[in-house]
Amino acid sequence: MNKYQTILSVCETRSISKTAALLNYTQSAVSQTIKNFEKELGLELFIRSKNGMELKSDMAWIKESLRTICEAENQIARTAASLSTLDSGLIRIGTIQSISYHWLPGIIKDFSEEYPNILFQLTIGGFGELKEKLMGNELDCIFVSEFSVPGLPFVPLGSDELMLVTPLSHPLASHLSVSLADVNNQDFILSADGLDYETGKIFELNQISPNIRYQLNEDFTTLKMVEQGFGITILPKLLLHNAPFEVCIRPFTEHYTRTLGIALPSGITPSKAVLQFRAFAEHWCRENL
Repeated sequence: MNKYQTILSVCETRSISKTAALLNYTQSAVSQTIKNFEKELGLELFIRSKNGMELKSDMAWIKESLRTICEAENQIARTAASLSTLDSGLIRIGTIQSISYHWLPGIIKDFSEEYPNILFQLTIGGFGELKEKLMGNELDCIFVSEFSVPGLPFVPLGSDELMLVTPLSHPLASHLSVSLADVNNQDFILSADGLDYETGKIFELNQISPNIRYQLNEDFTTLKMVEQGFGITILPKLLLHNAPFEVCIRPFTEHYTRTLGIALPSGITPSKAVLQFRAFAEHWCRENL
């Protein structure tokens, strides 16, 4: 029995018997609910008159307060129902730039055909920003590299090779492939995630020290700087696919790759919509990548 709903109904019907019939309770149960609630408040709410159960004049405020509580409880129930089904809901996705261009449009398009009432909110950023937002409950899931989210639940979706990018006139552009050692002491442009992730770790392990002249927070701007001859850079192959810049892209003989996938927050049970989207993304990548 919901005591707030019961008391509100008595306020509106002015009748214990009518409330009992409406809510399918016994009259004694309704009467006991009123007594218990009055005892809990330390106040008498009703006067029994020829017009039925009337709120005392100084208790008029209680009716609106009860209505507010009941509406809030109903909203909670509706929200909980939407999170436990796929009839509606919102999925807040964070993603790095390359996945936002090449994977997510297809994944979301196909998912939305099956679940048209699920809405999406996308945030595009670097690894550090996305991880911070995920852990702060600002995002429901993020598409990133496995290296960037140690300790978080992670589902691998595909691999992505790191490539050297040079100006067309650069001496390394004449090579079919390059070694990481070729990067040493070269003028270098750091892209969005700097040296905090795969590229920095590779440099550290191989004792490579390029001449870092510029650091940018946007990958396509980095490519434009390379195109203009400011230096070379290392970027993932997925980002470079069909990129509209006149640059030279070369693989490393060592073939450095990273694992891309979807990460979820630790210690939080995702909604049914998020879990279904994760499973759908896995299937989509198996079928399309």
